[in-house]
Amino acid sequence: MNRLDNTWDLQQSLPFEDSNANGNPNKCFATNAIKTTKYSLWSFIPKNLFQQFHRSANVYFVMIDILNFVPFVSAFQPTFSLVPLSIIVSVTAVKDAWEDFRRYQSDKEINNMRCWIFSRSDSMVTRFFQLGDFVRLACNEIIPADLLLLHTSEQNGSCNIETSNLDGETNLKQRRAVKGFAQPVRTCFFQFLTI
Repeated sequence: MNRLDNTWDLQQSLPFEDSNANGNPNKCFATNAIKTTKYSLWSFIPKNLFQQFHRSANVYFVMIDILNFVPFVSAFQPTFSLVPLSIIVSVTAVKDAWEDFRRYQSDKEINNMRCWIFSRSDSMVTRFFQLGDFVRLACNEIIPADLLLLHTSEQNGSCNIETSNLDGETNLKQRRAVKGFAQPVRTCFFQFLTI
């Protein structure tokens, strides 16, 4: 804080000793991209079969199928006993693939939302946010990352947020900007916008 004019100098100051070959100081921090899918294209079949054969009903059907291949124990044709298990596993795999595809589409929609970043001249896709970016949000926008509230349009520095995506509560929660930032940051942001 500059004591003479009572304003704050806002800078992105990240440790450059941790930067990669391109000079990106954020390589040791997680990205802002959201990934809620269970499977990839390569891991779908093995992971899905592994999960399905951890269900007791499917293990029971496998045991019955194995017993039907023993000649003196089999009650009917061994190949017919594979049909119910194959149908159950196939239908469940298709259902899991559809659900995972829907999660992928939802992730893609959220990761490709655009938001205004003060340190850049244009809006940017939320998955490319980096630690230290200053994000500008408007009324009724989705909060794209964990943020520290520095300034609001309210005189007292408060804003109301809805956290139903996180905890299911639809009540608005009031948050306040960090004390000491409300007025100084306001003048700094307006100076930034006019540059």
